[in-house]
Amino acid sequence: MDRQTLLAFLLIGFIIVLYPWYMSIVAPTPSPVGSLNQPQQDGVQVDIIESATPDIPAKATTTNSSAPLKTINITTNLYDLDISNKNGGSFTDFKLYDFKDHNNRLVNLIDKDNSNNMAIGFVSVDGDKILLDNNWGVVGNANKLRVDRGQKTLTFKTQFSGQAVTKKYTFYADSYNIDVDVTFENPSRFISRNQYTVNWNGGMPATEKNLSNDYLFFVGHASLGGENLGSRPKKGKSSVESQNGSTLWSAIKTKYFISAIIPSEPGIAAQVEGELINDKPIYHTQITQSTNSANQYTVYLGPLDYNSLRDFNVGLETNVDLGWALFRPIGQVISWLLTKMYALIPNYGAVVVLFAFLIKLLLNPLTVKTFESTRKMQSLAPEIQKLKEKYKNDPQKMSRAQMELYKNSGANPMGGCLPMLIQMPILVSIFSIFRSKIEFRGAPFFGWISDLSVPDTLFEIGGFPINVLPVLMGSTMFIQQKMMAAPNADSQQKTMMYVMNAFFLVLFYRFPSGLNLYYFVFNLLSILQQKYLIPNPATDAGLPLKK
Repeated sequence: MDRQTLLAFLLIGFIIVLYPWYMSIVAPTPSPVGSLNQPQQDGVQVDIIESATPDIPAKATTTNSSAPLKTINITTNLYDLDISNKNGGSFTDFKLYDFKDHNNRLVNLIDKDNSNNMAIGFVSVDGDKILLDNNWGVVGNANKLRVDRGQKTLTFKTQFSGQAVTKKYTFYADSYNIDVDVTFENPSRFISRNQYTVNWNGGMPATEKNLSNDYLFFVGHASLGGENLGSRPKKGKSSVESQNGSTLWSAIKTKYFISAIIPSEPGIAAQVEGELINDKPIYHTQITQSTNSANQYTVYLGPLDYNSLRDFNVGLETNVDLGWALFRPIGQVISWLLTKMYALIPNYGAVVVLFAFLIKLLLNPLTVKTFESTRKMQSLAPEIQKLKEKYKNDPQKMSRAQMELYKNSGANPMGGCLPMLIQMPILVSIFSIFRSKIEFRGAPFFGWISDLSVPDTLFEIGGFPINVLPVLMGSTMFIQQKMMAAPNADSQQKTMMYVMNAFFLVLFYRFPSGLNLYYFVFNLLSILQQKYLIPNPATDAGLPLKK
């Protein structure tokens, strides 16, 4: 293998290693701190909580709320939700029927960190920071709702300064969308500048066994005018970003799931806060809206499904990892193709194998060019060595002689690298999609490969996992390198070949089995192509020089 090809391989590996850190964007939100009691009116208990936003610390007095805490159970065809009357409807439990965790339990998108969600806050006309995180009244006194078709609603109501505030939730039988309508009675009497906030505190829980890998994909941000507001928190230091502007949505996502709030009319500002707690990135988001707007929102709490998020038509689908922004159109095509193939072959492992065949056919012309260029350079190796010995004391003459040799023989030192660089957009997109495509989560292939989203561990020895596919992938890479290596390669080149192979084996060892399955099949096809479809350099009698 010539040095340029080696350099290209190392460049690909370097990009793959650093890629997870490419994904980053963060945010902050307020936390409640105190409470006041207000009298009942119209049969609805009213308890108002006063709080402070992060930038204005509050001296809050806490008074016990007399309103009882109540939880209503909502079941649809997709999830089982418990929603409490705190904050006028906080999600306290949200189990997804179609997704299970590594303990074979239903994935729950609510935990102790983020159960204090969907609170409404504002600055009163007296200048006090208010957060309506009291226990609101439940209109109709419902205890349970079953939404097996169509839609059903649940309404909460409270008061502040004698004025009613109402929040109505609409649940749909076959959708993760939950609509929220907020209504204020005479808001100008008690809300300063007619502006209020909708808050999601506590981020999202981890759902995967490999926590450190799951945390790499955690992001909290808001979309303002097409730009993302937010930054990733650092250890021991939280990050807070606030900005005025047309806010299309706020969202907190993990590797496979997302919580998003989408106003029907763009908000007027957003705030995002992020902090690291025990290595877990926790985000808080806040959308500021005018009471003069429609005051309607959709909460999407569910899987990172590209089509479902795209239907909002506000760019929410950019949260699905399809590779670098420049390559996203390629990623969209790849993701679409995989989904269509699965409709015909209902086994994603088989789809990955077939997809590797298709990509090999697509890249075949570039692969042939790479092989041909490499073999030309190998055939010229003895001549180049002679030139090095002849002009060992004159580097400039040696360089000119080498260039003349390349010109006369039609060889290009970069000929092996250029086709590989052209393939990079496809390779990077495949790497991104196969690492985070939710359809691979829990998808089996055969035998011990029961989940394409995690390593294919056959068994463990002393707690160390024995993964088969990375070893197979590394073996095919080693064989391919040996076949491409020059017959008279020096010890330094051989050492680099072994080092690079070990590097990729370690790198891919804990990657998802779907990704390793793809590269194993792709490398195996390359070996067969190299052995049977391209002439063996050993049979070449040398390349004639052009006249």
